[in-house]
Amino acid sequence: MLHEWSITVTETYYTPAIHGDYELFDAGDFTLSSGLQLRGLKIAYATHGTLSENKDNVILFPSWYSGTSKILEQAYIGEGRALDPSKYFIILVNQIGNGLSSAPHNTPAPFNAASFPYV
Repeated sequence: MLHEWSITVTETYYTPAIHGDYELFDAGDFTLSSGLQLRGLKIAYATHGTLSENKDNVILFPSWYSGTSKILEQAYIGEGRALDPSKYFIILVNQIGNGLSSAPHNTPAPFNAASFPYV
């Protein structure tokens, strides 16, 4: 017997209430190494700590697939932890194709869903 499954992704899941505060960087149209293009790429990120005057204390930490900046924060950031915001300026970047950055569910048609490029 063939079953048709439908998954509905609601935008209410991808909110600061669940995933913490984050900002969006508008990268514009972005060409992938495959030659396919992401239209209006948005990259979600969160920062912790203070950038030093010499700008030499930056750590850029991307999320893994299905991970978010909030999960990274909970796992790694805190005083005395691996990523200590009292020492470092930490930028947590959400992976492209993931829930907070441009992804199949939040990219406007006609480039959403199955038309979203493989990243």
